[in-house]
Amino acid sequence: MADSFVVRPATPADAELILQMIREMATAEQRQDKVTITRPSLERNVFGERPIAEVFLGYWDDDPVAYLMTQARFSSYAGDPILYIEDTFVRARAQGRGLGKKLMAYAAALAQKRGCSVMQWTVGEWNTTAQAFCERLGGVRDNGRVHYQMEGRAIATLASESPR
Repeated sequence: MADSFVVRPATPADAELILQMIREMATAEQRQDKVTITRPSLERNVFGERPIAEVFLGYWDDDPVAYLMTQARFSSYAGDPILYIEDTFVRARAQGRGLGKKLMAYAAALAQKRGCSVMQWTVGEWNTTAQAFCERLGGVRDNGRVHYQMEGRAIATLASESPR
């Protein structure tokens, strides 16, 4: 029964646990080679002077079994804040209890509390299970957008053309 599930904001003391869950999530997605985060980076960007992300931990009977990472965004069209969900993860030992839905419900309550008109997240094209989950929650695929990313050398090349 998911009544034993509670979510709380992470603290700096949780840094190692968060890193462990990030690695577990990456392994489950077969993307462990993409994980380069370090503890100093996590501490600076989540718990530092100017945090750019927040982490919330989910506990089942005092056992840390899930995490949620969010970021703030802004809609220039609506003029409203957006809650972006970077990660949701439930450890294998706790899956099948509805905890992913509980994490998303927590995020939705957070979005409402902060006046966000939209929540956004991405799901891997290959992850049809996650896509079905998102659609059951009421999530709608944003067919009007194609998400891009730029890394390393491409960033450096483009940045070299920046007006000073």
